[in-house]
Amino acid sequence: MKKINCIAIDDEPIALSVISQFCLRTGGLDLLTCSEPQEGLQAVINRQPDIVFLDIEMDCLNGLDIARKLPASTCFIFTTAYIRYALDGFDLDAADFLHKPFSYERFKTAVEKAVRRLEYIRNEKECIIVKQEYNNVVIPVSDILYI
Repeated sequence: MKKINCIAIDDEPIALSVISQFCLRTGGLDLLTCSEPQEGLQAVINRQPDIVFLDIEMDCLNGLDIARKLPASTCFIFTTAYIRYALDGFDLDAADFLHKPFSYERFKTAVEKAVRRLEYIRNEKECIIVKQEYNNVVIPVSDILYI
């Protein structure tokens, strides 16, 4: 598996520690952690990571606002204790939503979903993403026969 560059933005050190441990356990994930939201946004702009793990309720800058500012090519996963933001997350096209505290298995599933999305985007320059219930489905334009 190709090394996947990731950034985690969360104002809680324990949450960053959990994400770091899960990334190490998964393997193939190169993680930079940021406890300051503004610093994290700047790191995303500078480094152009593949995946961003993003908390929502943080001091001084909301994760939803950060998600709106991310480059279009960035795949992000919300990691928050507040389930009420789930629909907002999917409206912003998040790859997944991890409700704290989350298990390693749930983390791994979210990362796999994000990696599949990244592979589709890299392999198929022309594709569309449609919502199917609470999932995002990537469809290569070349596969579309009729609309």
